[in-house]
Order: sequence, then C-alpha cells, then structure tokens
Amino acid sequence: MKLNPVDSLVGLKTRDCRIRYRDALWHTLQGPWSHQSHMYPLNNSPIFRSITPGIESLRSCFSLPRHRHLHAYATVVLAGSFDEAGYIGRIRATAGDVLIHPTLDCHANRMVSAGVKLIRLNWPDSSGSGGLYRIDEIDDVARTAENDVTEAALILEHALNLPCSTPSGKRDDWPDALAAALTENTDMEIGDWAEANCLARETVSRGFATTYGITPAGFRAEWRARKAWLRLTGRSDPLCRIAAEIGFSDQAHMTRWIHRITGAPPAAWRRQLNLKTFSGSQIRSRLRAV
Repeated sequence: MKLNPVDSLVGLKTRDCRIRYRDALWHTLQGPWSHQSHMYPLNNSPIFRSITPGIESLRSCFSLPRHRHLHAYATVVLAGSFDEAGYIGRIRATAGDVLIHPTLDCHANRMVSAGVKLIRLNWPDSSGSGGLYRIDEIDDVARTAENDVTEAALILEHALNLPCSTPSGKRDDWPDALAAALTENTDMEIGDWAEANCLARETVSRGFATTYGITPAGFRAEWRARKAWLRLTGRSDPLCRIAAEIGFSDQAHMTRWIHRITGAPPAAWRRQLNLKTFSGSQIRSRLRAV
C-alpha cells in the first residue's frame, strides 16, 4: 500500500480514522531506527536539549553555543534568518529553508536578523543524516502546525519529495571543507589535510575552533563516537567489533567518548533496546484496521 501523507489523510472522513492512519504512517516513515526515537537521556543527564514542537518566534539577540539533541527534528524557517554550525557544516537559513537535524546532532546557532519565526517538528530519522532543503510553499505546513504538529510533519515530508528550488545557504570556506572531509573519513590526518591545502596546522586548529566552537580533532572524535552510538543502538554487533570498525583504538576508548557525548556508557544505551518497537507486520495490521 503506497502511503501519501496528504491525499490519504484528507481522504479519511472521521477524526478517529485520521488519527489511527496518521500514527501508523508515522511509524512507517521512521525506518530501521524507529526505536531510537523512543530512547530517553540516561542518568538524568542535562547534556541534551529538547524541542517543543510548534511555531516559535525568537528574540533578535537569541543565540546558543554548541549543544546536543538526542532525537531528530525538523526546523522550517517562516521568517528571518540565522546561522547554524554543526556536523553538516555551516548554514545560513532563511524563509523557506528546512533543516533536518538527525538523531544525536550537535550544533550552534546565532540569529542574523530580527523577527526569526520557526516551526519545529519531531522528525522520523530514517537515515541518520541531516541536511538543508527548501520548500517553495510553506503555508500548508504553517497552517497545519497551528493545530496538529504530527500532521504538519507528514505534510512536510510529502513537500520535501516534490521538486523545489535549491537552498543557497550552505557555506563553503576552508573550515567547511575540513568539516566535510572529517565526516567522510575519520581516519584522515588533520596535518596532512592542512598541508594539502597550503595551511599551517596551527592556523587550521585555531580557525576551525573559532568557526565551529571545537577543534578539528574534537570534531572528528565526536563524529566517530556518534557513528558508534548509532550503530550500537541500531544493531546488535559486539561492542569490541564496533570500536575496531569505527576506528577507535579499543573498546574502552569508544566507551569514554560515547559517555562524553551522551552522558552514559554503551552498555546503558544497549539496555534500552528492550523497548517495544513496531514490526512490519504490526504496522500492516494497524493500517488494515483503519
């Protein structure tokens, strides 16, 4: 059964049927990592920020240093502009832009103009990677978000599959090229990259830290730890194998870094995997019941 978030929801007449169909559809969109959306911070850790889904207007002086989110979410820019620097690079987001923040994301924000107005929505992270996108028509998402943020997320997912203009807010200076290189190859030597780009290593370290709020070595270690966390919470591979294949010197090294960026060791996160998740047959059963 092909699910169209707009046509199928509109076609259901009663509110009860719409809610049941919407919930079943939401879980189908979450993909293989759907159980990660049900995880919660461990050890009462204040390390993660959370969002309040809905429409929000921000102060012109509003800014945030680097911070983490455990769960994936989408930001739709309705008005104004702001800068964001994170794992996907540096972005200047303006009205019509959509930022998808993946599971276990980390970034910093700075307002560029007054009157920034956003929609924040919980998002089904099916890939573990985020990005900058653009939708030409944001009115449907904005109107729906005023009353139903889950349905607004479904309409946004549908809109992102339609042809639209290309966002122009991605920055492309040498710190951004280095960030991209580090996420593509965590084994890359920063000194070699600096030399290949005719830069002194000290210049690279200082300039990157000023731009991203973290040194290149720290950025690389965090990204490696994030990859390990996504794998250990998404699959049942032995921790020692994950550590070796991701590029850590040993399992203890991986454990320290995962604890540093999540507030808990790998074994504690693994214990959460006993939470009930939706199987394909359960989802199909729910859809047939609508």
